[in-house]
Amino acid sequence: MLKTHTAYSLIALLLLAISYPQHLFAQTDLAALDSSLGDEDLFFGDIPSVFSASKYEQKITEAPARISIVTADEIRHYGYRTLLEVLNSLPGFQISYDRSYSYVGVRGFAVPGDFNTRVLVLVDGHRMNENIYDGVLVDYGSVIDIDLIERVEVVRGPSSSLYGSSAFFGVINIITKKGRDIQGAEVSVSTGSQASNKLRLSYGNRLENGLEMLISASAYETDGDNSIYYAEFDDPETNNGIAQDADAATSDNFYLKLAYEEFTLVTSYEEYDEHFPTGSYEILFNDPRAHTLEGHAYVNLKYQHLLENGADVTARLFYDDYWYDGFYPYNYAEAGDPPDEVVFNEEARGNWWGAELQVSQQFFDNHRMTFGFEYRNSLHEKQLNYDIYDVYMDSDENSTVTSLFLQDEFRLSDNVILNMGLRFDDFSTFGNNTNPRLAAIWNPQQSSTVKFLYGTAFRAPNAYELYFEDGGISQKAPESLDSETIESYEIILEQKFNENLNLVASLYRNNIEDLLALDTDPADDLLVFVNIDKATAEGIELELQGHWQDGRSGSVSYSYQQSEDDSGSRLVNTPRNMVKLNLTVPVLNDSFNTGVELIYESGRKTLGGDQTDARVITNLTLFNANWVDNMKLSASVYNLMDEDYSDPGFEEHEQNQLVQDGRTFRLKLDYLF
Repeated sequence: MLKTHTAYSLIALLLLAISYPQHLFAQTDLAALDSSLGDEDLFFGDIPSVFSASKYEQKITEAPARISIVTADEIRHYGYRTLLEVLNSLPGFQISYDRSYSYVGVRGFAVPGDFNTRVLVLVDGHRMNENIYDGVLVDYGSVIDIDLIERVEVVRGPSSSLYGSSAFFGVINIITKKGRDIQGAEVSVSTGSQASNKLRLSYGNRLENGLEMLISASAYETDGDNSIYYAEFDDPETNNGIAQDADAATSDNFYLKLAYEEFTLVTSYEEYDEHFPTGSYEILFNDPRAHTLEGHAYVNLKYQHLLENGADVTARLFYDDYWYDGFYPYNYAEAGDPPDEVVFNEEARGNWWGAELQVSQQFFDNHRMTFGFEYRNSLHEKQLNYDIYDVYMDSDENSTVTSLFLQDEFRLSDNVILNMGLRFDDFSTFGNNTNPRLAAIWNPQQSSTVKFLYGTAFRAPNAYELYFEDGGISQKAPESLDSETIESYEIILEQKFNENLNLVASLYRNNIEDLLALDTDPADDLLVFVNIDKATAEGIELELQGHWQDGRSGSVSYSYQQSEDDSGSRLVNTPRNMVKLNLTVPVLNDSFNTGVELIYESGRKTLGGDQTDARVITNLTLFNANWVDNMKLSASVYNLMDEDYSDPGFEEHEQNQLVQDGRTFRLKLDYLF
């Protein structure tokens, strides 16, 4: 049963969702608008553009996908600290945290053991999913500091027709700021609950000779929750179930962008060290030696040129380096024997390079053709684990993938667009894979857009899923694995009511085959990756968006998602219903901006067969940018009502449910010199 304050929060959420947009809608009199505005100015003058849906700029209403865009202003006004929190604000997205790793779920899928492999994360078009686990960090370990983000473009649905493997449920493209967006030296400091502190130093500018630069370095540290109780370990030998001072984390980040004429050079580095208190993988509970160290660095050189015939040519050359170290303390002693405490070490080292070439051009007034080539060479996919007694795994694989893609945006008439895409990927390890996308986009009237979408995608098993084993301690390698595939159908309605309000509705069905998941083999009680035969997800997403000239803005959304395996059983770790409200309002004579976020989720099924409690999480941010020149101040409270809630535990956990943080706060100051 929901606690009393949770019920009150839910009632307030529903009342705001129903009454607030209607009240503001009533304030807008279409007949009273300036008569000099034509219909097209009224309905389409402020339509934002998106790059990631087709790899060129186009209006959201013409993009062959359901799109969300989160801007730097929204990140500030809602007090988002990580990319994870940005995604959690969007319809159809959910997050999980197991005190070791943060996970993103999309449209009813949040498979245990998935290190965010089914969403492709890009930074200015550069692929961030690494080559060992195919994963990507989206919390404080993200390779891009959240203060450097200009906007986040989220493209839902399978996108392998453009991006290849891992563009399974969607593509998240982080567009970073330019030097001109800062114009000087900036220092940012923040402090908050759990002794969480962050310092960032940045400099950005555009010089008279045309060279534009942005350089930034940041450091983050937190003690985490210094006392967490787990009933599963409630024994005097395991500190009565209390994990003491075992939740700390640190992160270091460096970013450099140089742009001159048609060239852009970017290099970035991050390293994230996190302790985990859950006793996962049967390690010693409440042992301070349990932690992981993970890092990613890359260099990317991009060239973009517009030819005289109108062709837009983009070329990219890149090199990435990834490293991971895990430290897992065990007691190897048999029952009754003296303790034999040993740290089990895991290492992963990956590096890869690649090149891309893309040409996009308009043909015959009604065709926009895009051709592309991509090559990635995974030089090392090294996995090693050992202890003082033996080396249990020492694997170093390599692989290549060569890809070709073609897309045609064909305007059949003034109000009908047909978008067709096809990509061919040839893997040295798995053979080839071909994925199409087809979209019909119809504007029955200037204020309405209807999209009919079909597409497929795939994800090839990664090196971790294929080869990892630890000598029979907790996990073994599978005998064989197949690529997982998805076939998706979606209908989208985008309706603009007036210059302030816009409605987006989506109805979708995803059919997945050979879904990869971590399971326990009953024959030896070891974890192993397997292909689940089939899984399906059906759902609907409704979102009402509002923007007003006086500074008010917000959205309210409802998502229903039903996901099942081939036996008809509900998939774990996914809520059926989600309601989200985001609202920013200027207050105190526009001196401050108040950002309120409410997120309701129904319960999630656990591996134990029960269900977590429903939750309502309320976040509040107060932001000021004009008290002192060049200074920005913000104060945020997260989980304002101190909601007691949990996420499901996974196969590696003794806990069926993992408790999450209660109320926390953050104070942040940015100053531009």
